[in-house]
Amino acid sequence: MASKAENITCGGFVFLNNFDSANLAKVEPVKIPENFEKDVYEIEGKTTNNLNSKDTLDYEFNLWTKHDCHGTQFQNNNRTWFYFGVKSNHLSVSVRFNIVNLNKQVKMFSQGMCPVFKIVPGHLHWERIRERPTYTVDQKGNDFTLSFLYYTPENSKAITYFAFTYPFSYTDLQSYLRKIDMRMEKRSVIYTDDIYYHRECAIKSLEDRRLDILTISSYHNISTEREDRLSNMFPEKSEERPYKFRDKKVIFISARVHPGETPSSFVLNGFLNFLLNREDHIAINLRRLYVFKLIPMLNPDGVAKGHYRMDTKGVNLNRVYLSPSEIEHPTIYAARNLIKYYHNSYQLPSELTDLSNINLEIVNSNVSIINSTAPIANAVRDTTTRLLQQVTFMSLDEKNRYESESLSKEKSSKSDNTTEIKTSGKLTCTTVDMDEISKSSDNSGLYLYIDLHGHASKKGVFMYGNHFTDPEDTIACMLLPKLMSLNNPHFHFTSCNFAERNMYIIDKRDGMSREGSGRVAVYKMTGLIHSYTLECNYNSGRLVNTIPGRIRDGVNKMNHVFVPPKYTPTVFEAVGAALGPSILDLTGNNPNSRLPNSQYRSLKGIKSHLKLTYVSNLSASPSKAMRKDNEGTIGRNSSILKELETRLNDAMTGARNAIRSEGNLVKKCILRRGSSFYTAVKRIKSSKKPRQTFTRRALKNHCANNVENSAIICAIKSEVETKPFLKAIDRFRSSKSNIASTIKDTLEPRLNSANKKLMTNSSAKMRVPSEETAVVRQGAKRLKVVSSTRTSKLLPEIGEPSCAAEEASAKRSPKVPHTCDKRQSIKGTRDTAKIATRKNRTVFQPERNK
Repeated sequence: MASKAENITCGGFVFLNNFDSANLAKVEPVKIPENFEKDVYEIEGKTTNNLNSKDTLDYEFNLWTKHDCHGTQFQNNNRTWFYFGVKSNHLSVSVRFNIVNLNKQVKMFSQGMCPVFKIVPGHLHWERIRERPTYTVDQKGNDFTLSFLYYTPENSKAITYFAFTYPFSYTDLQSYLRKIDMRMEKRSVIYTDDIYYHRECAIKSLEDRRLDILTISSYHNISTEREDRLSNMFPEKSEERPYKFRDKKVIFISARVHPGETPSSFVLNGFLNFLLNREDHIAINLRRLYVFKLIPMLNPDGVAKGHYRMDTKGVNLNRVYLSPSEIEHPTIYAARNLIKYYHNSYQLPSELTDLSNINLEIVNSNVSIINSTAPIANAVRDTTTRLLQQVTFMSLDEKNRYESESLSKEKSSKSDNTTEIKTSGKLTCTTVDMDEISKSSDNSGLYLYIDLHGHASKKGVFMYGNHFTDPEDTIACMLLPKLMSLNNPHFHFTSCNFAERNMYIIDKRDGMSREGSGRVAVYKMTGLIHSYTLECNYNSGRLVNTIPGRIRDGVNKMNHVFVPPKYTPTVFEAVGAALGPSILDLTGNNPNSRLPNSQYRSLKGIKSHLKLTYVSNLSASPSKAMRKDNEGTIGRNSSILKELETRLNDAMTGARNAIRSEGNLVKKCILRRGSSFYTAVKRIKSSKKPRQTFTRRALKNHCANNVENSAIICAIKSEVETKPFLKAIDRFRSSKSNIASTIKDTLEPRLNSANKKLMTNSSAKMRVPSEETAVVRQGAKRLKVVSSTRTSKLLPEIGEPSCAAEEASAKRSPKVPHTCDKRQSIKGTRDTAKIATRKNRTVFQPERNK
């Protein structure tokens, strides 16, 4: 294990850098102008609450963090993570820290991201700094400078720690696991539902740190046999392997393959604490049905060194799952071998053994039982030993024949009986008598694989899944993320990505494909549908889900938080705890599910919803279906559904507004016809011969759409347009009797005022030399209007032609109240026309065929 860095002393401050995950490289003081210091001295007597941070600045420092693999031949440009401590004899002074060489993280810090701090002794819990930091970017855009203010504590012995985000070091992990060990050792097994807990070291890292793996289940279907010791793994001879379980599938969860992504550790801790709950019925069912294999820290060296993304040799370990090297990538090599081992339901593939070494041990020893102090090769079970003997003592010709057949089958990718063996950089293939690797998820010993990560740019908590050509597999893959959105308020289902491109995209930073990530490699290796990467943003999310209540809690107990909070370890642990009920919801085994109180009501309802989403996605045009790389396919599907819902709502709103629009159109028609009528009156007064025209036009082009595919046509064939217009309004009234009262209330005042003006400007009875005619369609009949008097000044109300006459008579006799019976608006056009004719001296008669 490499020696720790030394502390840095500068300007009366001690910068601590000799602890786990610290990565401070250099510190330089920044000289503050003298006039600024004088101003500070002058205002020193004021209260601190009234002082601006700029006016109280006492010290300023520029800090440089270490690159990943700093000072080695593997040094690279990853420098987002920082973690250091500060101790000062200057009490209650203000200090500004400028971290000058970070990676460009404008998007994250522009969204409110803040570093965290704690004070020991004093403020022992990590918390975000209270004043929002500032940042600048150089002209080249390479270096990103983050600045924030710090007030030294009143205790000179206190140490203030600062970090990029909530840290969880390798030392913290070991301390945390020791506490769990002590707690579990004190418990005695009473019943089969009790917790089976086992911790062991799977392999040692490049710098000799432990790769811990935890086994958690119940005592249901436990076997007397222990798991096999795989080749070059499990170096601690005093640690026994856990017991095997019959008819229980394995759920494999790992975290911290990228050292700086500390949210993944808190998610795993939350899930671990949930599994170790003895009282929760969901946890009891999980332990009864599954065996959980948890790897809390896949990159312990990178975590201890304070790296952000790489291991100590500058390798992104989440890109080497397809062919990890035992020497170069021991932790990934161990994780991959364990996944294969559990996929084969504890059957030991020959690729997980070193044949030459085991052959020598078998010849010289007859050991067939497990002995924890014996060499690793002697720990193999009898059945496995016999299998290995058959392969080992095989003749050279048989080996060559089997190897050639295996290679040819591997190239064609059609054989399930061959396994690619990549150990120490050598490629060999060996046939095994058992079904070594089955591509069917049903035949696999694995049920679920999740690799936990943190995310800097994309907001919220979400999952990446694999792409499938079979729609049923696609729905099955989308199911767990959808259930997570029902069990956790911060999970963003619309941000999930199941695109094929997301399986093979090449990273710009290291030029490596995601095909080598754990999620994709496990799918290619085992055919597992439920293989995911869970991502958590460091800072916050875009939305908060409305969480339905559990069955036993009732419908009323629901989540009512609508503003996304700043993410804390508590939020991340809640995400991990939500994995438990979501896993049980996959198979309907959740005894206290939220599904019945959700809008989907059941697991079948969620599947139907996802199928609808999938079909909507397929029906979308390719141009609209294209998204950015960091956006999920589910986000696209959700946007399509939202668009359809919006269109439906718009249609309903348009239907509700149809009455108002029709009223507006009729109102405009009345005004237009009223103006033409007034012009005709003026022409008659001035003894001008009116134009004999016949026009037919609709009110507006879109009038037909608003009036149920029927147009309002006003036909005019005289200089006086009153009666044709009256017939047109009556026609419209008869077809839209249900909106008569609404239009009446709107237009009655304007019509009354227009009638009064027309009464004063024209005589009661005036003969016109020309015959006034109009043709108006009324149902299947055509009526001819003949009038010898000019009585159009009494305009009827909309939907009630007889009201005009009643209003005129009411003016002559004020004591008679003006009433308009609504029943008249439902009567036929002929009856209303007759009433109007008697009072207005107008004759309506059917048009005869000439």
